[in-house]
Amino acid sequence: MTHTLKLKTISLLFPSLLCLFISCNEVFSQKKGTPEIYLDPIFKVNYSDATADKPQSKSWTNDYGQWIVVGDEDGPKLLKKDTLGWTSQSTINQVWHNLPSRADVWAKDNDAHIVLVSECTLNVVRITYSKEQETYKHKWKANLPIPKECHSMETATITQDSKGQFWVCADMNEKIMVWHSFDGSDWSNPFALTDDINKDDISLIVHLKKQVSVIWSNQNTETINEMIHYDGDDIRNWSTPIIVQKGDNNTDDHLNATVFKNGELALVTKNSVDKINQPQFVFRFRDKKGKWTNIPYEVLTSDISLSRPIINHVQSGKIFEVHTVKNKSNKRYHLSVNQIVLKKGQWQFKELIQLKTKINGKNGDATSSKASFSANQVKLIFFSDNLGNIYSFNLDNLL
Repeated sequence: MTHTLKLKTISLLFPSLLCLFISCNEVFSQKKGTPEIYLDPIFKVNYSDATADKPQSKSWTNDYGQWIVVGDEDGPKLLKKDTLGWTSQSTINQVWHNLPSRADVWAKDNDAHIVLVSECTLNVVRITYSKEQETYKHKWKANLPIPKECHSMETATITQDSKGQFWVCADMNEKIMVWHSFDGSDWSNPFALTDDINKDDISLIVHLKKQVSVIWSNQNTETINEMIHYDGDDIRNWSTPIIVQKGDNNTDDHLNATVFKNGELALVTKNSVDKINQPQFVFRFRDKKGKWTNIPYEVLTSDISLSRPIINHVQSGKIFEVHTVKNKSNKRYHLSVNQIVLKKGQWQFKELIQLKTKINGKNGDATSSKASFSANQVKLIFFSDNLGNIYSFNLDNLL
């Protein structure tokens, strides 16, 4: 089966906000006077940066509650929000003892499939919600085949296509590698989509309408790239590489994406320009036909450094972006929460709130759900610090 990617101009319009936005031609930067709030931890583990790593999505909300998988020194931990706050799900966590701590979650209906990654190990675990016991139960653990010559992997992500088949992608040995499974438990040997990336580059995988997209950075060629697999095709039948953007130091190893119900996709990345008064991030929008639009945003100043942007959206259309900001003078960190809207054909950006903590050390590594936010459910984002504290904020407070 052959396919072609047709291009189309962006047509999706999002609801306007009751506030003033900056034209996308001016590129967004933080404004003085933005409201700020100090958060207390919701949980503590014996693990630094428990919500790392890029570009993983670790939380989900369903009819049974709110959940997140965080890292700990003896393996990943599943947490649930209940009347007492966030509590550890000890039965599952005992089964997960000494598994890799960095997790990416694909949750659907009563099941969650979670890929766990360490330097040269990939596991996928499946958990299923038990209505009788009112908690998730561990079903199985699968070990993905890893070539003997593996010497490093930074991160991995997981998705499921419209045929019910599962996919994992990861950076390994300066290659972008993909694994496939028909049922989530029996995995193919990996195969490379490209073998020329920098050792600092990463990738992510997402499911669009009847297709799977792998997106990665390549700092050697200064490109953001994409390859497409159409659901039902042979697992090694992928499109030729698509260049999302090339040149001008537009790449770094920071990627995060959100997928809209109609098949459109929004991606946020960090670039490597690293110059004062120049944008540090790029917002990238992919329409239903595969055409990309790239909008630089968030100007770097002499006072701050910026990293790790993430993005998600409410199904009504509101897009939220979150990233880490470090104040260079006092070395304090905060999370900047922003809204992005398409108005009169232009992307516009607005900082809504700054999330701060009471510690002096590093905090960041924002994460959220892979799925979009439902209008009638809480809309949680999370981050962590280098002391093991985990923080949460409900975006409903801004709506």
